[in-house]
Amino acid sequence: MLPAMIDFADLHSHLVPGVDDGSASVEESLDSLQTLRAEGVEALVTTPHLLLPRLGTDAAIDRELERHRRAFEGLLDAVGGEDGLPAIGLGQEIWAPDAAAIARVLHRADVGLGGSEYLLVEFGFRLTGTHLEVVDAVAASGRRIVVAHPERYEFAPDADPVATVARWREHGALLQINAGSLNGYYVDQNPGSERLAWQFVEQGLADLISTDHHGVRRAGVSPAEAWDTLVERGFAAEAAQLLSAVPGRIVRAGVAARQTAAH
Repeated sequence: MLPAMIDFADLHSHLVPGVDDGSASVEESLDSLQTLRAEGVEALVTTPHLLLPRLGTDAAIDRELERHRRAFEGLLDAVGGEDGLPAIGLGQEIWAPDAAAIARVLHRADVGLGGSEYLLVEFGFRLTGTHLEVVDAVAASGRRIVVAHPERYEFAPDADPVATVARWREHGALLQINAGSLNGYYVDQNPGSERLAWQFVEQGLADLISTDHHGVRRAGVSPAEAWDTLVERGFAAEAAQLLSAVPGRIVRAGVAARQTAAH
Protein backbone atom coordinates (compact mmCIF):
# COMPACT_ATOMS: atom_id res chain seq x y z
CA MET A 1 0.00 0.00 0.00
CA LEU A 2 1.42 3.39 -0.98
CA PRO A 3 1.84 5.70 2.02
CA ALA A 4 -0.39 8.76 2.13
CA MET A 5 1.39 12.13 1.85
CA ILE A 6 4.87 10.58 1.54
CA ASP A 7 6.99 11.24 -1.55
CA PHE A 8 9.91 8.91 -2.03
CA ALA A 9 13.31 10.02 -3.34
CA ASP A 10 15.72 7.54 -4.92
CA LEU A 11 19.47 8.27 -4.96
CA HIS A 12 20.93 5.14 -6.56
CA SER A 13 19.93 3.80 -9.98
CA HIS A 14 21.38 2.96 -13.36
CA LEU A 15 18.81 4.48 -15.67
CA VAL A 16 21.05 6.62 -17.88
CA PRO A 17 20.66 4.56 -21.05
CA GLY A 18 23.52 2.72 -22.66
CA VAL A 19 26.42 3.77 -20.42
CA ASP A 20 26.85 0.84 -18.01
CA ASP A 21 25.15 -2.42 -17.00
CA GLY A 22 21.82 -0.71 -16.37
CA SER A 23 19.14 0.48 -18.77
CA ALA A 24 20.00 -0.26 -22.39
CA SER A 25 17.71 2.29 -24.08
CA VAL A 26 15.71 5.46 -23.55
CA GLU A 27 12.52 3.42 -23.84
CA GLU A 28 13.63 1.07 -21.08
CA SER A 29 14.53 4.02 -18.87
CA LEU A 30 11.15 5.66 -19.45
CA ASP A 31 9.36 2.43 -18.53
CA SER A 32 11.39 2.20 -15.32
CA LEU A 33 10.71 5.84 -14.46
CA GLN A 34 6.98 5.35 -15.00
CA THR A 35 7.00 2.36 -12.67
CA LEU A 36 8.93 4.25 -10.01
CA ARG A 37 6.56 7.21 -10.17
CA ALA A 38 3.59 4.88 -9.79
CA GLU A 39 5.25 3.54 -6.63
CA GLY A 40 5.55 7.03 -5.14
CA VAL A 41 9.00 8.21 -6.27
CA GLU A 42 8.77 11.96 -6.74
CA ALA A 43 12.46 12.62 -7.49
CA LEU A 44 15.55 10.59 -8.23
CA VAL A 45 19.23 10.99 -8.98
CA THR A 46 20.42 8.35 -11.39
CA THR A 47 23.98 7.20 -10.83
CA PRO A 48 25.95 5.49 -13.61
CA HIS A 49 29.14 3.74 -12.57
CA LEU A 50 32.29 5.86 -12.36
CA LEU A 51 34.94 3.13 -12.10
CA LEU A 52 37.97 5.13 -10.99
CA PRO A 53 40.48 2.24 -10.92
CA ARG A 54 39.76 1.68 -14.62
CA LEU A 55 40.19 5.34 -15.56
CA GLY A 56 43.91 5.90 -15.57
CA THR A 57 44.05 9.65 -16.23
CA ASP A 58 42.06 12.79 -15.51
CA ALA A 59 41.32 12.95 -19.24
CA ALA A 60 39.74 9.50 -19.03
CA ILE A 61 37.53 10.69 -16.16
CA ASP A 62 36.58 13.73 -18.25
CA ARG A 63 35.58 11.52 -21.17
CA GLU A 64 33.54 9.17 -19.01
CA LEU A 65 31.64 11.98 -17.31
CA GLU A 66 30.98 13.61 -20.67
CA ARG A 67 29.62 10.30 -21.98
CA HIS A 68 27.28 10.12 -18.99
CA ARG A 69 26.19 13.73 -19.44
CA ARG A 70 25.35 13.36 -23.12
CA ALA A 71 23.30 10.20 -22.54
CA PHE A 72 21.54 11.84 -19.58
CA GLU A 73 20.65 14.88 -21.68
CA GLY A 74 19.10 12.54 -24.24
CA LEU A 75 17.02 11.00 -21.46
CA LEU A 76 16.03 14.46 -20.22
CA ASP A 77 14.77 15.33 -23.71
CA ALA A 78 12.60 12.22 -23.70
CA VAL A 79 11.35 12.84 -20.16
CA GLY A 80 10.31 16.36 -21.16
CA GLY A 81 7.74 14.91 -23.54
CA GLU A 82 6.16 12.60 -20.95
CA ASP A 83 3.71 13.31 -18.14
CA GLY A 84 3.76 11.76 -14.70
CA LEU A 85 7.44 10.99 -14.33
CA PRO A 86 9.78 11.73 -11.41
CA ALA A 87 12.07 14.73 -11.51
CA ILE A 88 15.53 13.41 -12.39
CA GLY A 89 19.09 14.49 -11.73
CA LEU A 90 22.49 13.06 -12.59
CA GLY A 91 25.07 11.64 -10.22
CA GLN A 92 27.52 8.77 -10.10
CA GLU A 93 28.15 5.54 -8.23
CA ILE A 94 31.87 5.96 -7.67
CA TRP A 95 34.06 2.90 -7.26
CA ALA A 96 36.81 4.12 -4.93
CA PRO A 97 38.55 1.34 -3.00
CA ASP A 98 41.11 3.66 -1.39
CA ALA A 99 41.75 7.29 -0.48
CA ALA A 100 43.98 7.88 -3.51
CA ALA A 101 41.14 6.94 -5.84
CA ILE A 102 38.50 9.17 -4.28
CA ALA A 103 40.96 12.08 -4.08
CA ARG A 104 40.91 12.25 -7.88
CA VAL A 105 37.32 13.55 -7.94
CA LEU A 106 36.82 15.37 -4.64
CA HIS A 107 37.53 18.75 -6.24
CA ARG A 108 35.16 18.26 -9.17
CA ALA A 109 31.89 20.20 -9.21
CA ASP A 110 30.60 17.84 -11.92
CA VAL A 111 30.81 14.85 -9.56
CA GLY A 112 28.18 14.39 -6.86
CA LEU A 113 24.56 13.44 -6.34
CA GLY A 114 22.56 15.85 -8.46
CA GLY A 115 25.13 18.62 -8.09
CA SER A 116 25.24 18.34 -4.30
CA GLU A 117 28.22 17.91 -1.97
CA TYR A 118 27.25 14.25 -1.47
CA LEU A 119 29.16 11.44 -3.21
CA LEU A 120 27.72 7.95 -3.61
CA VAL A 121 30.71 5.64 -3.17
CA GLU A 122 31.15 1.90 -3.49
CA PHE A 123 34.26 0.29 -2.00
CA GLY A 124 34.04 -2.94 -4.00
CA PHE A 125 32.06 -6.02 -3.01
CA ARG A 126 35.00 -7.82 -1.36
CA LEU A 127 36.41 -5.53 1.29
CA THR A 128 40.16 -5.68 1.82
CA GLY A 129 40.25 -3.51 4.94
CA THR A 130 38.04 -1.07 6.79
CA HIS A 131 38.12 1.53 3.95
CA LEU A 132 37.81 4.15 6.68
CA GLU A 133 40.49 6.16 4.89
CA VAL A 134 38.03 6.77 2.03
CA VAL A 135 35.40 8.12 4.44
CA ASP A 136 37.98 10.34 6.11
CA ALA A 137 39.31 11.68 2.80
CA VAL A 138 35.82 12.75 1.74
CA ALA A 139 35.13 14.37 5.10
CA ALA A 140 38.47 16.21 5.07
CA SER A 141 37.58 17.71 1.69
CA GLY A 142 34.39 19.23 3.08
CA ARG A 143 32.14 16.88 1.14
CA ARG A 144 29.82 14.10 2.36
CA ILE A 145 29.92 10.40 1.55
CA VAL A 146 27.02 8.03 1.06
CA VAL A 147 28.25 4.43 1.18
CA ALA A 148 26.40 2.30 -1.37
CA HIS A 149 24.70 -0.94 -0.21
CA PRO A 150 27.06 -1.98 2.63
CA GLU A 151 24.79 -4.95 3.38
CA ARG A 152 25.96 -6.52 0.12
CA TYR A 153 29.68 -6.37 0.90
CA GLU A 154 31.80 -9.37 1.79
CA PHE A 155 33.58 -8.23 4.93
CA ALA A 156 36.96 -9.59 5.97
CA PRO A 157 36.68 -12.78 8.08
CA ASP A 158 37.95 -11.03 11.21
CA ALA A 159 35.74 -7.94 10.75
CA ASP A 160 32.45 -7.29 12.50
CA PRO A 161 30.18 -5.77 9.80
CA VAL A 162 28.03 -3.88 12.28
CA ALA A 163 31.02 -2.40 14.09
CA THR A 164 32.69 -1.54 10.78
CA VAL A 165 29.75 0.40 9.35
CA ALA A 166 29.11 2.05 12.71
CA ARG A 167 32.66 3.40 12.52
CA TRP A 168 32.00 4.75 9.02
CA ARG A 169 28.98 6.61 10.37
CA GLU A 170 30.97 7.94 13.34
CA HIS A 171 33.35 9.48 10.79
CA GLY A 172 30.51 11.15 8.89
CA ALA A 173 29.25 8.60 6.35
CA LEU A 174 25.63 7.93 5.49
CA LEU A 175 24.68 4.31 4.72
CA GLN A 176 22.45 3.50 1.74
CA ILE A 177 20.58 0.18 1.84
CA ASN A 178 19.09 -1.39 -1.29
CA ALA A 179 15.32 -1.76 -1.22
CA GLY A 180 15.57 -5.35 -2.43
CA SER A 181 17.87 -6.38 0.40
CA LEU A 182 15.02 -6.14 2.92
CA ASN A 183 13.17 -8.93 1.13
CA GLY A 184 16.09 -11.19 0.26
CA TYR A 185 16.55 -10.41 -3.42
CA TYR A 186 20.36 -10.61 -3.20
CA VAL A 187 20.86 -13.67 -1.00
CA ASP A 188 21.97 -15.87 -3.90
CA GLN A 189 24.88 -13.52 -4.63
CA ASN A 190 25.30 -12.10 -1.11
CA PRO A 191 24.08 -14.67 1.43
CA GLY A 192 24.20 -12.31 4.38
CA SER A 193 22.63 -9.31 2.67
CA GLU A 194 19.10 -9.62 4.07
CA ARG A 195 20.29 -10.31 7.61
CA LEU A 196 22.74 -7.40 7.53
CA ALA A 197 20.19 -5.00 6.03
CA TRP A 198 17.83 -5.66 8.91
CA GLN A 199 20.61 -5.40 11.48
CA PHE A 200 21.52 -1.99 10.12
CA VAL A 201 17.87 -0.85 10.23
CA GLU A 202 17.19 -2.27 13.68
CA GLN A 203 20.33 -0.72 15.16
CA GLY A 204 19.69 2.69 13.61
CA LEU A 205 22.69 2.49 11.27
CA ALA A 206 20.82 2.75 7.94
CA ASP A 207 20.31 6.29 6.67
CA LEU A 208 18.49 5.88 3.37
CA ILE A 209 17.03 3.26 1.07
CA SER A 210 17.47 3.37 -2.70
CA THR A 211 16.49 1.05 -5.52
CA ASP A 212 19.82 0.41 -7.29
CA HIS A 213 17.55 0.04 -10.32
CA HIS A 214 19.19 -1.55 -13.37
CA GLY A 215 16.19 -1.50 -15.71
CA VAL A 216 14.90 -4.93 -16.70
CA ARG A 217 18.07 -6.59 -15.42
CA ARG A 218 17.21 -6.59 -11.74
CA ALA A 219 14.25 -7.57 -9.59
CA GLY A 220 13.50 -6.30 -6.10
CA VAL A 221 13.76 -2.58 -6.82
CA SER A 222 10.38 -1.64 -5.38
CA PRO A 223 10.38 1.21 -2.84
CA ALA A 224 6.71 0.51 -2.13
CA GLU A 225 7.52 -3.09 -1.24
CA ALA A 226 10.35 -1.93 1.02
CA TRP A 227 7.94 0.51 2.68
CA ASP A 228 5.35 -2.20 3.28
CA THR A 229 7.91 -4.58 4.73
CA LEU A 230 9.27 -1.95 7.10
CA VAL A 231 5.78 -0.96 8.25
CA GLU A 232 4.77 -4.59 8.77
CA ARG A 233 7.79 -5.07 11.05
CA GLY A 234 7.02 -1.96 13.07
CA PHE A 235 9.42 0.49 11.43
CA ALA A 236 6.97 3.02 9.97
CA ALA A 237 8.82 6.06 11.35
CA GLU A 238 12.13 4.69 10.08
CA ALA A 239 10.55 4.02 6.67
CA ALA A 240 9.60 7.68 6.30
CA GLN A 241 13.15 8.75 7.11
CA LEU A 242 14.87 6.14 4.94
CA LEU A 243 12.72 6.47 1.84
CA SER A 244 11.70 10.12 1.95
CA ALA A 245 13.14 12.55 4.48
CA VAL A 246 16.89 11.83 4.23
CA PRO A 247 17.15 11.21 0.47
CA GLY A 248 14.78 14.13 -0.13
CA ARG A 249 17.10 16.41 1.82
CA ILE A 250 20.01 15.39 -0.43
CA VAL A 251 17.94 16.04 -3.56
CA ARG A 252 17.08 19.50 -2.27
CA ALA A 253 20.74 20.16 -1.48
CA GLY A 254 21.57 19.46 -5.11
CA VAL A 255 18.85 21.79 -6.34
CA ALA A 256 20.12 24.57 -4.06
CA ALA A 257 23.72 24.03 -5.20
CA ARG A 258 22.72 24.24 -8.88
CA GLN A 259 20.73 27.40 -8.26
CA THR A 260 23.69 29.00 -6.48
CA ALA A 261 26.07 28.04 -9.28
CA ALA A 262 23.70 29.57 -11.85
CA HIS A 263 23.84 33.03 -10.22
